[in-house]
Amino acid sequence: MAEKERFIKADASQQEAIAKQFFTTTRTVRSALNFETNSPFAKTLRAYALNHGCKMYEVTLIDNPYEKVITL
Repeated sequence: MAEKERFIKADASQQEAIAKQFFTTTRTVRSALNFETNSPFAKTLRAYALNHGCKMYEVTLIDNPYEKVITL
């Protein structure tokens, strides 16, 4: 079964700028960008980050295709 993880990559200065813009803490911004929270405010922070140069990544974790070993 494949698991997906999403996050928005922003360096520390970008996170601080977003926090300052919305009068919140960098921890709140980090939680929103890592999709740990899903409140309307978190969605606003993510949209703002994406519109201001941050990139969103989706990582897919797949099962090991070589789990079964065949001896020839």
